[in-house]
Amino acid sequence: MQSISRIAALTVAFFIVAVGTTIGQEADPVEQVRNAFRNAMQRVMIPNSTLTDGPQVRAAFRAAVAEASEATVEVRNDGKRVAFGGIVGRDGWVVTKADVLKGPVTCRLKDGRELDARLVGVDRKLDLAMLKIDAKDLPVLNLKRGDDAEVGEWVASVSTARDPIAIGVVSVDTRSIRPQRGWLGIQMDVSTTDPRVTMVFEESAAQSAGMQVNDLIVEINGEPTPTREKLFRTIGKYSPGDLVKLKVARAGETLSMQAVLTPPVKGMGINERSRFQNSLGSTLSNRRFGFNSAFQHDTVLKPIDCGGPLVDLEGRVVGFNIARSGRTESYAIPANVAVGQFFDLMSGNLTPIESVVTTPASEVVDDVADEEQAETQQ
Repeated sequence: MQSISRIAALTVAFFIVAVGTTIGQEADPVEQVRNAFRNAMQRVMIPNSTLTDGPQVRAAFRAAVAEASEATVEVRNDGKRVAFGGIVGRDGWVVTKADVLKGPVTCRLKDGRELDARLVGVDRKLDLAMLKIDAKDLPVLNLKRGDDAEVGEWVASVSTARDPIAIGVVSVDTRSIRPQRGWLGIQMDVSTTDPRVTMVFEESAAQSAGMQVNDLIVEINGEPTPTREKLFRTIGKYSPGDLVKLKVARAGETLSMQAVLTPPVKGMGINERSRFQNSLGSTLSNRRFGFNSAFQHDTVLKPIDCGGPLVDLEGRVVGFNIARSGRTESYAIPANVAVGQFFDLMSGNLTPIESVVTTPASEVVDDVADEEQAETQQ
């Protein structure tokens, strides 16, 4: 609000000065006022073309992304792009972000071909996935295998277009990003210790799984959940993006469900104010915490812009965008770290995303202020 007031005050000041300079000139008074106001606003407002995501600024980085763009693909589910990916093997190996891959996957190459992709391996600690497409002699990324990107270094996020999606600056060195607990998005009955559902929040994992009011959650990944507290502790072992298998008692029947956990959704009231402020003007990635090794940059990305390569001014791939985590924070897995996992990802030694991988409870960041109250929500 204060910044808006300052802009208004500056506008008025510029307007007064501009009008004053026109007094005594032989011109239409209405036109004088119109021109004065236009000049004042031009001095106050910053043209979009000069912002880091503006077309002129992005065009200046065209040469830097040219080579990497040839080896970048669109990763698609049900005909919609969910991420970008980078070709790391000439015979059809593509690395991308893992947690967005739900169901059949295709890759659209820069030349327009759209090919079916097979999920070969997933590294949950880095949220990286390896896809395989049936293609030969593909262009591959020029990966920087030495030191990580340095703080203050310019970086450009690559797509299949000739200009970068956006540009930014590396802001924090490579480090471990601690996990965040996952949530089903339900309210439970407070009159009993049973984990019985009294509300299913919109856009939650529970809603997507088909959970209903009065459902009794009896098991999570084979682990019995006889009480609300037990359910709360069990779900707390997992992170947003993890797939969990549930057994639910409903009207005398036991139903099996699968849910992909999310951060707290709108209406749950858990740190809602800080989450709102952190996401002003943007949509954040579902899985945006819990990476073994990542560096931070200030590029403004959409979640569907993640998964693809991030290059330096010389066009070398310094990382793979892995999450939009805040208003001014995006994370990337360093290229040298990703390369170290490629063999395991290609060999199938790493568990595919359909299987659940647990995040140890001791590593989970639980930012709930009142845990006893939070046990009524999960």
